[in-house]
Amino acid sequence: MEHAVKQETAFVGIETSKLQLKAVLLSGGEMLCKVLENDVAGYRWLRSWLQRNDVPVMGLRVCMRLDMPYSEAPARMLAEMGMLICDAQPAQLEDYLRDHGLPGDAAHSAVVLANYCQHRRPARWTPPSSAYVELRLWLRRLHAMQGVRQQESARLDAHLRAGQQALHALLGRQIACLDAQIRQHESAILAHVRRHPGLPRPPELAGNDQRIARYGVGASLGGGH
Repeated sequence: MEHAVKQETAFVGIETSKLQLKAVLLSGGEMLCKVLENDVAGYRWLRSWLQRNDVPVMGLRVCMRLDMPYSEAPARMLAEMGMLICDAQPAQLEDYLRDHGLPGDAAHSAVVLANYCQHRRPARWTPPSSAYVELRLWLRRLHAMQGVRQQESARLDAHLRAGQQALHALLGRQIACLDAQIRQHESAILAHVRRHPGLPRPPELAGNDQRIARYGVGASLGGGH
């Protein structure tokens, strides 16, 4: 294992945003930068760019902030290409910044991530299971529908106060349809968790444990029932 670590001569740090990836490559004492689209074509361009710079992608250590939005898709795709994706945990990254006298807002920089990757060699990230990814998508959809219902409920009260009876009745029927769809989503989430016991608790459950537990999802996720 020690011998394998000594053979690592290239390291990559990637800063993610909704539309772009900013990649920094440290190799042979040089620093190279590349900006790519945050989509499948961009991930393939990144692989080609690395290969053009004589950097083998298989086992290449790539450091990212996987707690940031828009990072999971590129991490998963690059891992499928054979790269060794490393998650820069916020606490460990803060320690690194403090040790090197760097400001806290530098934690998102691709340059810092590449250097952190080289100096600290963070642990490999394992992509989540497809069942876990599907659960997160179900929860996001449920939360979106609940947000729409909340907005429509506020409008419903406004129509009632204004004496707009026809609009109030129409919106009431639409909210009833939303309620039915929300119940369907909650039932689907519960069925999914029961099919896949032992799934870790996704971040989308934060702040919603009491509501989710009413349908048994929290208990299923926590106890594997």
